[in-house]
Amino acid sequence: MLIFIFDILKDIAKNLFYKFVKNKIMKKIAICITLLTFILGHSQTVFQDNLNAYTVNNQLSGQGTWTNNSSNGGTGACTGALCTNAKVLTPGFSYLNYGTSSNSLQLLTDTDGCGTLFTPVTSGDMYVGFMINLSSAFTSPNDFFRVNNGSFITTTFRVFIKTVSGNTFTIGISKGGSGNATVYTTNAYAFNQDHLLILKYSQLAGASDDQLNLYVDPVIANGVPTTPDATTNSGTDQSGGVDRLVFRQNTTSTPTGRAGLVSVAKSWTGLIFSTMSNADFSKDAFSINTTEAKNGVLQINSIENIEKAQLSIYNIEGKLIENKSISLINSSNSIAINPISNAGIYIVSITGNGIDYNQKVVVKE
Repeated sequence: MLIFIFDILKDIAKNLFYKFVKNKIMKKIAICITLLTFILGHSQTVFQDNLNAYTVNNQLSGQGTWTNNSSNGGTGACTGALCTNAKVLTPGFSYLNYGTSSNSLQLLTDTDGCGTLFTPVTSGDMYVGFMINLSSAFTSPNDFFRVNNGSFITTTFRVFIKTVSGNTFTIGISKGGSGNATVYTTNAYAFNQDHLLILKYSQLAGASDDQLNLYVDPVIANGVPTTPDATTNSGTDQSGGVDRLVFRQNTTSTPTGRAGLVSVAKSWTGLIFSTMSNADFSKDAFSINTTEAKNGVLQINSIENIEKAQLSIYNIEGKLIENKSISLINSSNSIAINPISNAGIYIVSITGNGIDYNQKVVVKE
């Protein structure tokens, strides 16, 4: 009888052990998949700016990398009679699975527009995304957005906004020089509403075969849509070292409104904004500040009490570098950890209240 009971207890212990090991392995696999997904997408990011770091009601030129200087990405000073400087405004934009911002760029006619340089894209596909909320446009418009190749006068592609009714507009795209055909969307879009524009430019082998596609208000989680809202390959290619973009306003017949959440990438997922560019990474459950991680301190602020929590930190290779128990995590906690000397991406895992929290963070030098 005792032997029988012992065998039962042994089987129970074995099953519990296997379940424990399986859960630990599955959790580590999930963390590694999360890391891999992030790295594959965001390693393709070329340029991003949500405008959040800039002073509202001041001109965008001179803030961050933005400038009116045409040799550094801008359109040059406006020469019209009513010229003003394009300002940083509120509110910003929010789009599911793309990004969120608190600020935006003013769009006006006869204004000093703004541009910026970015790391040159010399081959293959590139994606450019930004959001707009427009209040008016023209029936015979000038282009209001350009992406250029090595010079402010060598335009790779352009974007136009054309009024089709008192409440709606269409969006046009063209490739290369100003004489090339402009293709407009079949669908019309509402003024005074937020819209996401994503442009895919494919640099191909020939001299006149580069492809430009436009996607309006796509579902980001579904990837690149099968059918673009507008497409063109008309005209001679002006690419090879695409390195600047500009919101062109130093002319008439451009739309009025706001723009923001500007992103350039070599992949669809690379366009997606992440708060990981900051030391403070916030989510619904809690925020983690890594500013002092190199000195052995992690600041965690939770909107709920997490009792008997388990804190684990993994490096980019999935290696566990910290594992400790914490009696309580609440609204403000300075947690002592092993100093993290190497800058890079890490996963912070907090288990408590029956829930696992996993957050990607960046530790800077």
